[in-house]
Amino acid sequence: MSKYLDELEEKRLSLLIYRGGEVVYSGSGRGVGSLLDALDTVGKEKLRGVLVADKIIGRAAAFLIAYMEASEAHAVTISATGKEVLLKYGLRFQFRHEVPVVKGRNGAPLCPFERLVQDVLEAEEAYEKIRAKMAEF
Repeated sequence: MSKYLDELEEKRLSLLIYRGGEVVYSGSGRGVGSLLDALDTVGKEKLRGVLVADKIIGRAAAFLIAYMEASEAHAVTISATGKEVLLKYGLRFQFRHEVPVVKGRNGAPLCPFERLVQDVLEAEEAYEKIRAKMAEF
């Protein structure tokens, strides 16, 4: 079991980022917003090599974690496509539950951000698409 996921759930957060066992970022937002906020507030350079504990890691979140060059990811729930991305980038990962895809909050068969990056192959392109989409909100 992951002590990082235990802490995530105990604190009722959606995202915790650790460097050397110390929390460098915590977030309670929904979806990929907290990952983007971490990139903005902490900075990509300072996130290199971190451990990410996230409530849900789908393809979009996995690309953002790869983009920040994290070394490891822990997920309460991970999608099959999220696992594919983490494997592609050589990230170690642990998870508690696996699902085929991350569904939309409204019951849609696919989360809008998952749909946005379903054909993307590189983390930087995924980051740019996700960032542009978030700017619409």
